[in-house]
Amino acid sequence: MPNFLDLFAGAGGLSEGFIQAGYTPVAHVEMDSAACYTLKTRAAFHWLRAHDQLDIYNRYLNREIERTVFYNSVPEPVLSAVLNYEISDDDYQLSEGE
Repeated sequence: MPNFLDLFAGAGGLSEGFIQAGYTPVAHVEMDSAACYTLKTRAAFHWLRAHDQLDIYNRYLNREIERTVFYNSVPEPVLSAVLNYEISDDDYQLSEGE
């Protein structure tokens, strides 16, 4: 299946639909830091599910382990695919004539 990039990702509802349809996320870009925690948690969930380790996710949900322990349970590239950035006119320069 093809990959996708989720811009203005929010808490990841669109991403969840694409993932359930079999697409693979490349990255999620969101400016709200709280939403980024949700995106990271969902990314970790999908990785743990794919690797038959949902017990770690359940321990996190039951507050048996802290967020840092939970996040350390998945490879760093899984979490670093969530980008906490604002996309605005200030983020790029237009060339002359644009």
